[in-house]
Amino acid sequence: MNNNYKSVKKSIILCLLLCITICSCKKESTPVENVQQEMLAAVNELRRSGCNCGTTYMPPVPAVKWNNQLEAAAAAHAKDMYDNNYFDHIAPNGSSPIQRAAQAGYTGMYIGENIGSGYNNVKEVMDAWEKSEDHCRAMMDSTYVELGSARCNTMWVQEFGR
Repeated sequence: MNNNYKSVKKSIILCLLLCITICSCKKESTPVENVQQEMLAAVNELRRSGCNCGTTYMPPVPAVKWNNQLEAAAAAHAKDMYDNNYFDHIAPNGSSPIQRAAQAGYTGMYIGENIGSGYNNVKEVMDAWEKSEDHCRAMMDSTYVELGSARCNTMWVQEFGR
């Protein structure tokens, strides 16, 4: 019985090692996280307060409202950037922010996009975008009345629209 126990124990250990090896080699896609409430609140607080984008003062502008189609476009782009290891407004398939928004069902005429990489939470990415003149201007642009945003691991996307 002792030999059988050792044989079974050895088989279980080998099986576990094989499972660990297989699982660690496969790149799992990180799920897209819902950041709706926190991101919407952060963007609208910035818009309500006004701020400096670079050396230009941007006065307060009306709040944006959440748009699910823009969120879907943002989520798809964040996941694509994470899964395919790139960081760009133009995807490897050539799609642009306005094309991705249209593909997600958004019918607005104006689209703006902020992307960020390497941030762990809304506060970190918002601080970085506020310090970047172009990203800050996009968040403060009164042309935009809607927002959708998403995060996939440390890839962040904001889609603005009108």
